[in-house]
Amino acid sequence: MSFRIESPLRRAAIAALCCAIIVGCTTAPPAVPKEAKIAGLKKLGFAPAPDGWELSLGVKLLFDSDVDSLSNDGRAAVTDLARTLRQLGIERIRVDGHTDNVGSDKYNAGLSVRRAESVAQYLVKVGWRDSAIERHGFGADKPVADNALPAGRAQNRRVVIAVQVE
Repeated sequence: MSFRIESPLRRAAIAALCCAIIVGCTTAPPAVPKEAKIAGLKKLGFAPAPDGWELSLGVKLLFDSDVDSLSNDGRAAVTDLARTLRQLGIERIRVDGHTDNVGSDKYNAGLSVRRAESVAQYLVKVGWRDSAIERHGFGADKPVADNALPAGRAQNRRVVIAVQVE
């Protein structure tokens, strides 16, 4: 076995090279222009909203009655969405949970928060920072369809993803 004694200058050069490699690997991707972000969001199905851009992933982020966990389709949709939003340079996400009007207001408020949290935790699992995700539960306060019909109630049991374009 042989040992090689390296000079301080050689060690410093190796350390500098390692730092350059590490910094090169961890630098942020180039900024995406606002127009490109908006075009990318529209391509994903986002629509302008009063406080940013919103996406309701339709069937993929709908929930069965009294269920707060993501389906397999929902997990796949969130995974794809998370990756694309990062590529567009989106840094913050808001997750809004909703319910139908079956059950008490208090119960639905909690269920909508749990739905939002379920999606938020999956976003964290696929690489988003927890601190970059805002969560809200609206219960049955913001229906998108008629709660008098089963099909309408199904559409109201949803999570909406919202982002800001800067």
